Amino acid sequence: MKPTITPTQRKVYERIAEDATMDCHDEEEQISGWDCVLDENISTPRSCKIGKQEAVLEKIDFDDKGDALIGVIKINQTKMRVLLQDIVLDDPKAMVYINAYKYWCKNGL
Repeated sequence: MKPTITPTQRKVYERIAEDATMDCHDEEEQISGWDCVLDENISTPRSCKIGKQEAVLEKIDFDDKGDALIGVIKINQTKMRVLLQDIVLDDPKAMVYINAYKYWCKNGL
């Protein structure tokens, strides 16, 4: 079952998306805006989960094409790149920013 977004959450996500993409003229600038907002609000390295697996989010970066954001994570001694949307943080304040990015990606704001 898909989680429901409350009207309050929607307003928060839309405000964060507006902050991230304000004055951006194209998608490349929007992704850069998101990178800045996420960098300011999600400190790294920090613990996270990918599914049920414990990991460390080492940094947030661009994908190879530069049109999406990914998390560089470390599980045991293995580093990998995963979609930012697949990362779960234990800090609710920081997680709001990932949820806002997910919402923006899904809704094409």
